[in-house]
Amino acid sequence: MMSHTQHRGMGVRIGLGFLIVLVLMAALSASGLRYVAEANQRLKDIAQINNVKTVLATEMHSALRERALSMHALPILADPFDKDEEIQRFNAQGAIYIRARSQLERMPLNPLESEILGHIRELTSEAQPEVQKVVEMSTFIDDQTAIFDQIRSVAMPRQRAIAIHVSNLLDLQRQQTATAVRNAEISYARVRNLTLGLGTAALLIGILIAGFVSRRATHQARQLAAQAMYDPLTGLANRSLLHDRLEHEIERSKRAHTSFGVVLMDLDRFKEVNDTLGHEVGDKLLREVGRRFKEAVRAEDTVARLGGDEYVVLVHDLDRKGIPAIANKLLAALDKPFHWQNQGIDLGASLGVSLYPSQCRDASELLRCADIAMYVAKRAGKGYAVYAPDQVHTNRHDLSLKSELRAAIQADQLCLYYQPQIDHHSQRVIGVEALVRWNHPQRGFLAPDQFIPLAEDAGLIGPLTHWVLRTALAQLVILQRQAHVLTMAVNLSARNLHDMELPASISALLAESGVAPQDLILEITESAVMANPSDGLAILTELDRMGVTLSIDDFGTGYSSLAYLKGLPVDELKIDKSFVMDMVENENDAVIVRSTIDLAHNLGLKVIAEGVETRDAWHILGMLGCDCSQGYFMGRPMPAEKLEAWLRESAWSNVPAVALSAP
Repeated sequence: MMSHTQHRGMGVRIGLGFLIVLVLMAALSASGLRYVAEANQRLKDIAQINNVKTVLATEMHSALRERALSMHALPILADPFDKDEEIQRFNAQGAIYIRARSQLERMPLNPLESEILGHIRELTSEAQPEVQKVVEMSTFIDDQTAIFDQIRSVAMPRQRAIAIHVSNLLDLQRQQTATAVRNAEISYARVRNLTLGLGTAALLIGILIAGFVSRRATHQARQLAAQAMYDPLTGLANRSLLHDRLEHEIERSKRAHTSFGVVLMDLDRFKEVNDTLGHEVGDKLLREVGRRFKEAVRAEDTVARLGGDEYVVLVHDLDRKGIPAIANKLLAALDKPFHWQNQGIDLGASLGVSLYPSQCRDASELLRCADIAMYVAKRAGKGYAVYAPDQVHTNRHDLSLKSELRAAIQADQLCLYYQPQIDHHSQRVIGVEALVRWNHPQRGFLAPDQFIPLAEDAGLIGPLTHWVLRTALAQLVILQRQAHVLTMAVNLSARNLHDMELPASISALLAESGVAPQDLILEITESAVMANPSDGLAILTELDRMGVTLSIDDFGTGYSSLAYLKGLPVDELKIDKSFVMDMVENENDAVIVRSTIDLAHNLGLKVIAEGVETRDAWHILGMLGCDCSQGYFMGRPMPAEKLEAWLRESAWSNVPAVALSAP
């Protein structure tokens, strides 16, 4: 039997043992927490310091690229105002470059970063006078060859030297980020090893502590790693991870002598959906789009979200022959409508494809070329486009055309064609639609779709619309003086519905011409209304208050519904020609036309059909109760002098009803 002294000694030994366990546990906890804190600090440095440095270095790189583009653009710009605008853009990019560099210099820097920034500062001081000299030459020297020689021999080598150092700075930031992540992983490994070592001594308590610390460390590591490498909204790879995988794929391609591609995708009309249904619905759509794209490609391919509604897919082992298959597969992923509150939402996309190594040499060039091709696809209205060097020349061509358009508005190179609109009940002309054309001195007649997008990009849509309205109203006055009772329809651009001064401008033009407001019809597409619902509704309401007739053009091709249109101050609908032209042979189109006419009439709206090219189409529309039609069957678009002759000679212009056999 143990004595009291023995019991006491055992209790002391157990107490000492337990104390040792507690000390070991405390030491483990302290060490574990210290390593966790170090790892967390390293990963926070990635997010708070290295990422900021990367962003600033990227801004410097982008500013240098934009200044280089401006230098190449200046010699080909003929208009002094365009040159001044380009110089301002050049100087603005210089200011962005200096600001970003200054912010970098004020941040904590290691010796290598300081050395690179020192080289950048020295090269900038040397290059600035030469670059500025070349820019100034372009403003007073017309010899483009001499200026381009200066750019190639003097300015661009200096700009390129600076850009190399900026790229080195970006590479350094990526290396430091990778080092910080590796160090964090080492810290977490130490935590796990210490936990397992003490677990044998501390038994259950040590195991519980180890589990807690391990779970906490792993959870935080995954969270911070995800923030650094993955898009928080969709869970897809972000720009940083995409760039790393592109660099890895380039090295693999060099070793294996294989090719791969980059597909850059921009959703069509997503902004309209986002503005109309709200950002919460927009975020859900972006997540669903990312999920569909990921399901459409192979597991080894990388799907990334760059931001906004732009996605990128890195496609392994892709050559030119395989492009149609992958592009059509990605487009098909969006064919099925998205659903929200029992409402179907259709989304499309424009895709641009670039290839390595046949087209591009590095990751940045792959993304840039894919971006250029994507804009070519978007402008052409087709699903995808493959990068080609002449697309860069197309961009320069557009830049030149924008400059020429500004002069064309002032030099009276534009003209209007007029297409008659015929009333089904009286079978006579009741109005005309004004359609703008550009009689270019070198390129001949250009249709609106060839220069209206350029006018919108160049900020010229306001002056262009003002010219069209003034010219159309002046022609309407001439026709009304010849005893023709007509209305004049004019198309508005989506950008016009951002101009809050538009109603006042139209009011002044009506007063100047003496035309009654109800004789002017303004046609707006569904997508134009949906692109800017709040401002657009305010502008349309004011125009309606003035007495101007408002018409929804190309109805049936956008997102709106008749229920939505009920809340707009519109007076009529124009059924898109895509439904009218095939309705004689296509029963589905005929059903759509009939339903649209019936529902529009129930809402008190007048219905006009466009694209009427046959007697049968005219007859069917009359039977369906359509109010008015226009198309080649009645009259093609024609200049003012031919319109006046048509009004004198055509049977459609007679006051008595016109027999169907007459025209």
